[in-house]
Amino acid sequence: MAFCADTWAGKVELSGGGQLTGDVRRAEKPDGSTSHVVVRIDQDLSIAVAGAHVRRSVGSEELEEYRKRAASAGDDPEAQFQLARWCKSQTLLPQYRYHLTRTIDLEPDHELARAALGFVRNRSGKGWISYERLRRSQGLIEDRKGRWVLPEVLAAREYEDDADKKSKLWIRKFRRLHTNAIRGDAEAMAEIEAIDDPFATNAIAAELLRTRRSKINLRTLRLGYVRLLGRLRNGASVKALVEAGLYEPDELIREEALRQLTEYGASSAVATCIPLLKSNSPAQVKAAARALSYFPDPELAFVYTNALITQQKTKIQQGSGGTQAGFGNNGSAGLTQGAKVVEKTVSTRNPEVLRLVKMIAPEADYGYDESAWRRYFASLRNPPRSDLRRDE
Repeated sequence: MAFCADTWAGKVELSGGGQLTGDVRRAEKPDGSTSHVVVRIDQDLSIAVAGAHVRRSVGSEELEEYRKRAASAGDDPEAQFQLARWCKSQTLLPQYRYHLTRTIDLEPDHELARAALGFVRNRSGKGWISYERLRRSQGLIEDRKGRWVLPEVLAAREYEDDADKKSKLWIRKFRRLHTNAIRGDAEAMAEIEAIDDPFATNAIAAELLRTRRSKINLRTLRLGYVRLLGRLRNGASVKALVEAGLYEPDELIREEALRQLTEYGASSAVATCIPLLKSNSPAQVKAAARALSYFPDPELAFVYTNALITQQKTKIQQGSGGTQAGFGNNGSAGLTQGAKVVEKTVSTRNPEVLRLVKMIAPEADYGYDESAWRRYFASLRNPPRSDLRRDE
């Protein structure tokens, strides 16, 4: 560490606020950065400030320019405002605020100075109020990013931030427990089974999904994860169980996920599956109908019926492809493309949907005749009335 040879008269602005004025010397680290500065206030007092606490140093030339401008501004409010703007351009922030304040002292209704200091007009249009005070009078509070929000909104955001941190901690912790459990660690298994922290939900759900294509047999462990998600009973656990109930390839695990949803989360499962019955993918229609069979609802009879036969649009190539020579009707020669892509609509019968329909109407069987099923369900809702009038 070495002191710079130069010493200059100037000012040191501190990062925490405040400033020191005097003769300034800077001490450098070997890499050339500032270790600390020493400000000689007077003959008997010198103060050393760590470089990390120094916001900026202002040389004597800048100070002299400021003094000249300040002297010439006098009691002219517009000159004071322009001086404030100059101070801001020179990052002389304490002086910037001082001259804004001086401006409104001289001209209380100077709108630009008021706005720069955070004032707004009263609702009556007379007088000024600080923006902060106005917002607080509206029941708002300022968050860490300077946004004014309702207290309940801030509380919700803080909860989400806290939940996110705790959830991320669980992801690392649960991955370690999972690895140890695979190795047969009974203590890790016991710790997993004892989890009751809702913030562990995302970690468990992520591991259940990640191990879906595992090359080793983890069925017992993954079944435990499904049951654990069922016990936690929150939005994230329901979402994970619905996903497993739709797309888990292991039938035993898929059925266990759906069974857990019959105890908690059935409405979310149904709300997710119903739109999939209209999917252009037969696989999605099948998955949705299969899952809905755990939550049969006669009120959804017409929704089920509409999905007995679904239409899928596919693109197919017609012709052999390539370019061919030929002659037109007028004898002229030309080249034609030998293949083209056309869109075709294919009707698909969905046996899983038919089984679902029969679950709510076991006494009837109209196969894939959607019209017949609609008439049947309509008759159940509007049975024929007998004419009770007597002949006169």
